[in-house]
Amino acid sequence: MHSHDAGGCDFPCDPETLADRQSQFWIPSLQPQAVMLSPAPAPEPASAETPGFTLAHLDGLDLRRADDGWHGLWRVDGVAHQFWLPEAVPDAAAFYTVTLPMDSFLELRAHAARRLWRSLNGRAPGPDFRTMPSQLRQFHILSLRALDAKLHGESHRTIAEVLLGFRGDKTDWENDPRRNRARRLAAHGLAMMKGGYRLLLHYPVKRRHE
Repeated sequence: MHSHDAGGCDFPCDPETLADRQSQFWIPSLQPQAVMLSPAPAPEPASAETPGFTLAHLDGLDLRRADDGWHGLWRVDGVAHQFWLPEAVPDAAAFYTVTLPMDSFLELRAHAARRLWRSLNGRAPGPDFRTMPSQLRQFHILSLRALDAKLHGESHRTIAEVLLGFRGDKTDWENDPRRNRARRLAAHGLAMMKGGYRLLLHYPVKRRHE
């Protein structure tokens, strides 16, 4: 099942596992890294250059079935690959093709498909060009912490004191640039809570209507 409002696949979770340890399956339409695989006849003549794969046998694979097919999350060598099988079963050996829609996410899909292909063939997946700069990552982290504080009734001044190191009296606060920064952090955190987090699924690409 899909949770369209949240952007995730609504699969059952293990209640004994912490939330941040659960496998996160995102809807392929929002997650360009979810590689769409379809079975196809192997090229003739068959050779080691065109191997088939039994995806269900992959070590480190978390596999779920839904109305629209099978969804897999494969963790290998510190990388998580997500794939989607709308028309195939994962426990049968097959030669696969990749579907790459010519949309604004084409480069992300092609990059994810290449990294998956390399891992399936026992090669290092290579660097992820989607890696977020540390400064931007820290901004998102602080925004969520500021949001948590606001939801618990804390003021922007308290947020600035705890997160940004502000020290001073009321007059200092009125003229300190961290006042506006605390407001921006809280506002961004609220926007993320209301669905903005889904933009991170296809970072750094932005669609025109977003």
